[in-house]
Amino acid sequence: MQIVKIEIRNFRCIQHAVIHPVKNSVLLGPNNIGKTAILEAINLALNPEAGARWKTIDENDFYERKYLPDDGGEAPHIRVELVIAGMNATDEDVFRENLVPWKPEQQEVIETTEEGVDPFADAVSAIRVFFDGWYDAEEDEFKSGTFFLRAKDLKREECPAFTKQQKRHIGFLIYRDFRALTRPITLEAGNLFSTLLLSQEVRPKHFEEALEGVRNALDPMVQESDFSALLASYKAEVERFLPLAGDEHPSLRFELTDSTRDQVKSASQLYVSSGCGKPIQKMGAGSRSLSVLAILTLIMRRRQGGILALEEPETFLYPHAQRRVIDECLSLASQTLITTHSPFVLERTPVEGVGRVENQAGQVKWRPLTTSKVKQINLYSKRLRQVHCEALMGRGVIVVEGDSDRWWLMGVSNAMNSQAWKGRKLEALELQGISIVSADTNGDIHKLCQFFYDSGLRTIALFDNTSDPAFLDEANTAPYPSIFLQASGLEEVLSERLHVDLLRQMLSKAPHSRAALLDEAAASGLPEAEVRNQSKEFLKTNKGSGPLHFWLIEQVEATGFPDALCAVCDLAAAYAARHEDVYTCTLLC
Repeated sequence: MQIVKIEIRNFRCIQHAVIHPVKNSVLLGPNNIGKTAILEAINLALNPEAGARWKTIDENDFYERKYLPDDGGEAPHIRVELVIAGMNATDEDVFRENLVPWKPEQQEVIETTEEGVDPFADAVSAIRVFFDGWYDAEEDEFKSGTFFLRAKDLKREECPAFTKQQKRHIGFLIYRDFRALTRPITLEAGNLFSTLLLSQEVRPKHFEEALEGVRNALDPMVQESDFSALLASYKAEVERFLPLAGDEHPSLRFELTDSTRDQVKSASQLYVSSGCGKPIQKMGAGSRSLSVLAILTLIMRRRQGGILALEEPETFLYPHAQRRVIDECLSLASQTLITTHSPFVLERTPVEGVGRVENQAGQVKWRPLTTSKVKQINLYSKRLRQVHCEALMGRGVIVVEGDSDRWWLMGVSNAMNSQAWKGRKLEALELQGISIVSADTNGDIHKLCQFFYDSGLRTIALFDNTSDPAFLDEANTAPYPSIFLQASGLEEVLSERLHVDLLRQMLSKAPHSRAALLDEAAASGLPEAEVRNQSKEFLKTNKGSGPLHFWLIEQVEATGFPDALCAVCDLAAAYAARHEDVYTCTLLC
């Protein structure tokens, strides 16, 4: 089964959201945009243990903390409505009384049909469930419940309950590292290991034997003379007012448990018995994270599926572990919903399910990358393992023609961080969430820009100077700005603007050069004009030579970078900080 529609109202930072997730959905975007709220909303509706050990909702879960009615009206409700499709025959049998017809093409439930027309004839079977949460002023408490919605206009009181057993059949699991990693793994109800036991149809037994084994375990401590004397004094003091028991000679003692099953379950913590032995929650962060993820994968393997929500699964994991965990989860789950800030997680997920979350005054949308043209998707897939994943998780991107342009913009941006330029203090682009991506050719720049723009990023194109009317017209009509260098290429900018002494050093000492180096004395004797001419050809020969360019960037003092490259970084930062939906310009620098 898979969630095909999510509608959320008045939950945390979300006033209203309608999302249509796919089999493997990735929610990208900056912090506090609503990604976690979407997963938590699903958890409210589908987790059979939600509310079992803690309050389900409180004041802070309501949008803008508005939970009281205005002017005698109805109190605001938190509403999470899900449509779940992709059912097999067993699923349909379990939910037979609550099935609704779902039209995948229109992404909607068929509410009514003409008389005599079977609503399921051109639809698939689905269930529509909802979580409802509200404040009860008379009881002064927050209440909630989950229900089936057979018809859209039914009131909550008319809807059948969505039970724990039915939720368990769906098999929803959620991983939230910052909550799960500090808790011990115990046997108590509601704990994740308890869910694992249920999934494997295993029940803990022999509680009486376990209790017998710990009975009198504290005797060595209790029978110590000073301790025993204090207990006797305390007993005598109590019995001055009231006999402790009906026995003629009662005694006081300490035991490890109160001799109940629940006490044994809650006190039983999972240990790693190597060395001195430690409970899982006291192990290293990576071990704790993987121990929780392993429970989830084991549950899904037994169930042969399930809906899995992963909130930032990369936390505490090395890149190779991130890749393996995501590969395993994608192969086991019927559906995954992932929030992440890791390019290593993102590169393992299918491109069709990647999208950015946008929040405009509480109106939340998820824009999958499939809204882009097919050619742009293919281009993204081809270069996915480079810098595109990182770019998609930022807020802005500069698209340049080649790797040399990217290296120099990154070098200039990092070197000029906290430096004054033209009366302004610059900040490194990467610290502002702005990435630099290189295209294969000049013609691919617009394809990549359109792709990133459609993904919701503040996008800028950087071109060499041109007089081609068609090219300029395309730049002028694009929904993102294009910056044109007043040069035929990066080589011209560097050869004309870098200090001549540095260029002489490059011609005679640059490592990893594809061109023959000059003798140091010969380079020193060249006139400046000839140094700059030879440097231009030298840089063209070494186009794309990373080690040489990195070496050259390191030799440049902060005040020695070309103004054109500083201007590009400055303009990109200013544009990314703006908030207009559309902003077009063509600039020469």
